[in-house]
Amino acid sequence: MISRKALSIAVIVVWLMVMIYLTYYSINVFNVLTYDETQLMPSNIEPVTVSNLVNKYIGASNETTLVVVVKLSSNGTVSIRNRLNYVNRVIREVDAPNISVTSLLTAYNDVYMIYNETISNATNEIISNETKDIWELYWSLNNKCSLIIHLNREYYSTVYDISNEMGGKLNATINYAQLLYYEIENYYLRNYPNTSLNTLFELTTREYELKYGYYGKYINELANETLSQLISVIGDDPSPYVLITRNITGILLTNYERIIQEEYPGININNVTGYVYNQLINDGINESTLKIAILIGPSTNLNLLRFLLIQEYLNDTSPILMPYIYQLACNNNTSIVYSIINELRYSIMNALMQEYPPPSILNLPNNLTQRFLNGTYTVVFIILPGNYEDEVYDLLTHKNWIYPVSTGVILYELEKMVTSDVNIIDKSTAILVFATMTTMLGTLIGPVISLTILGLTYLASLGLLHNWAIQFKLYYLTVYMIAPIIFGIGVDYSMLMLSRYLEERIKGYSKDGALSIVLSRVRPTVLTSASVVGLGLGSFAISRYGYIQDIGIGFIIAVALTIMATAIILPEIMRLLGDSVLWPMGLRAKSIELRTAFLSRMAKLAVNKPKTILSIFLVVTILALTYLLLNINITTDPVQVMPNTPAKTGLSILINYFRNYDYSTAYLVVYGNKTAALALLNETRNQSYVINAALSYNGSNLYIITATVNQQSLSDKLIPIYISLKSIANEVSREYGVKVLVGGSPSYKYYFVLGFEREYYGFILYIMIIINVVILTIYMRSVMIPLRLVATVLMSITWSLALTIFVFQGLMGIKTYWLLPVILISLLLSVGTDYDLFIISRFREEVINGYNDKDAIVRAVEFTGPVVTGAALVLAMAFASLALSSIYILKQVALAVASSVIIDSFVVRPLLVPAIIVLLGRWNWWPFIRKNQSTIPL
Repeated sequence: MISRKALSIAVIVVWLMVMIYLTYYSINVFNVLTYDETQLMPSNIEPVTVSNLVNKYIGASNETTLVVVVKLSSNGTVSIRNRLNYVNRVIREVDAPNISVTSLLTAYNDVYMIYNETISNATNEIISNETKDIWELYWSLNNKCSLIIHLNREYYSTVYDISNEMGGKLNATINYAQLLYYEIENYYLRNYPNTSLNTLFELTTREYELKYGYYGKYINELANETLSQLISVIGDDPSPYVLITRNITGILLTNYERIIQEEYPGININNVTGYVYNQLINDGINESTLKIAILIGPSTNLNLLRFLLIQEYLNDTSPILMPYIYQLACNNNTSIVYSIINELRYSIMNALMQEYPPPSILNLPNNLTQRFLNGTYTVVFIILPGNYEDEVYDLLTHKNWIYPVSTGVILYELEKMVTSDVNIIDKSTAILVFATMTTMLGTLIGPVISLTILGLTYLASLGLLHNWAIQFKLYYLTVYMIAPIIFGIGVDYSMLMLSRYLEERIKGYSKDGALSIVLSRVRPTVLTSASVVGLGLGSFAISRYGYIQDIGIGFIIAVALTIMATAIILPEIMRLLGDSVLWPMGLRAKSIELRTAFLSRMAKLAVNKPKTILSIFLVVTILALTYLLLNINITTDPVQVMPNTPAKTGLSILINYFRNYDYSTAYLVVYGNKTAALALLNETRNQSYVINAALSYNGSNLYIITATVNQQSLSDKLIPIYISLKSIANEVSREYGVKVLVGGSPSYKYYFVLGFEREYYGFILYIMIIINVVILTIYMRSVMIPLRLVATVLMSITWSLALTIFVFQGLMGIKTYWLLPVILISLLLSVGTDYDLFIISRFREEVINGYNDKDAIVRAVEFTGPVVTGAALVLAMAFASLALSSIYILKQVALAVASSVIIDSFVVRPLLVPAIIVLLGRWNWWPFIRKNQSTIPL
């Protein structure tokens, strides 16, 4: 006994030494975090490839532009100059090389209204002048089109008719020749000299009419002409030899040609098309019109006709209408004219705005600047080295009328909020978890021990992550996510062990016996749950995106250290302390009652009316899913889910008043020739979202285009901008046979969001579900139980996500951050197995003990009720503490996860799970149940 306690002490001491060693590094973890996802992207994707090329050939600038919005005094007591001078004085305090300040005064929206009004008036004037020309062009094109189509049909119809007639008569001639030779052989040779040519031809003509019956008039003419020619040369009764030596077929064909030419004077039998062509020309048809009618073919190819009309009308059409010839030609619907007028209006407006861009503060005339000074803002541009951005921000924000803005500043604000929030969240989590544990267990020492070892586990996890981050960058959300996991599942496992130990001690088992039952029956459940959580959430680590890999690695570290603390260290401490872990109540803690009457009644209701319960859950889920699909509004912009910081306020002002200064940069790399690069440059400049574009690098076969787009680098709108640029790039690539890559902010944004979503929803999510099902199938010896668990967890997720959208979007007007569904689904599919596992494990025990399914599931809910509800409250509190964060991303995660856990444990597990178990019956254990077996497989 002494040696076993000594072993326990040794294990605990070694564990403590390792934890304390790792804890030493935890305090520095916030110094190695990164808040910029672009630094954690795969090295082989398009934006990273482009970034490397840009850095190599253009060079990465160490300078950054800080846009400072200065709010002017509303009562005029403080002059603009004084506030600008204040900014200048602050900048002079910064010990930064080559720092410069540019002050620009904005004009009110009136300037832009005047500009827009001017553009609109100019557009209307042009449209007014062009409308008449559009209608004239429309009628001219369609009249010409109708004429050509009519002529096309007349030409090919005539050619067909003549050719058809000629071909028919030729076939008739050949058929007649064949019959004639047949009659020579079978009649003339046998009856000679008692016959004549006249009789021969009469007989042949009669046979032809009997056999073929067409072209009778032509055959009579052909026969008579041929007979006359033969009689004139060889007489009416030539010998068979003389008759046969005559080329009768040649004579027939010669007469065929003569008859055709008499019918169509001047025709060349081998050139019917030429004959018809000449006839139409002789009838006065315009030759160029006829040529077009012939070129569009017998099938009347309208697309070709439109193309040919474009060529004909090109020189006589004004340049502004040239792009619309194709749409106007051969279109009998006049609505196309109105559509083109509207399209032309939009194109003219865009062209005018490209040629005469919106008034920039850089070039406003002095009279306009003076006219719009009162009540506006001043914009100051500060060019400084990137590593001084934070220092300047801290100095400027001492005044509440200054709003520094840049992507770096926004991320800096995010970093400050994270660092500040973590301390508050961690302390709140510990207090809430401790209060919940002591209330549910009725003890003090047990919760203290559990939270102590879990606190050390959390700090050690941070230490391990710090050492990881020394070699690799560490994403900031990793630190946020591991604390709820450690305290959530750690307290679940601790409560399960402590409560089971208390239950067995109350039943009369010795301390060692009670601990033995805990280790033999509870610890396998804990290890199974931890495997599901660790491998499920750890599957994030297989992502090729660094920021997701970091979260997955953080989960693996957190779960591994948590299972070590709860499955190894906590039992060893329980072995040393015995009943002292239940102090101060000890075994009297039974007065708290391990069975929960309310949960028991819910379970009994479920097993008695399982179909009703299942129907209600399905209806509610369908309603929640419908609301979710109709109302969810996703954002990928972290600024949208941040509080109103100085940078966010300044960004809002820029968007509303200084649109040209809310921008980011895109790069287009062309592998090929300069012609393709220049074509791509022109196409890029023509896009409405491009402020300016230039060829920044001109190599032998590599060209880099730099384009400034009118969206900041975190905006949702960068994704459609990337798609548009990629479409242009692909078009140039196909046309010129070159390779084109798109990089910069739009490309990073596209890959950061859509690239990962495809990976997660198309691969990682399935891996998580498979891990869940496989592990639980092995442990439970059932496939149905894990599948049912996944389905019920998805129900809880649907309800909670609908609730979160209602609260944040419906009541607060805050969009849903795109990572919320990913985090919620991943956490609940992994952590949500705990409660089901606790109940089903106890259900299995009760069935083995001889209870039927109904009684067994009710007893399982009764005995595990306090543990499940307590564990759920603990996990809900752990995640609810994220609501204390000032970042709405985490507030959304807090509500979604906490509500999902509460719904899952207080509604789904005591009601839906028993109902499904009763309905499935012996099929709960499929496929491991034998045919005549009514109990669970052992």
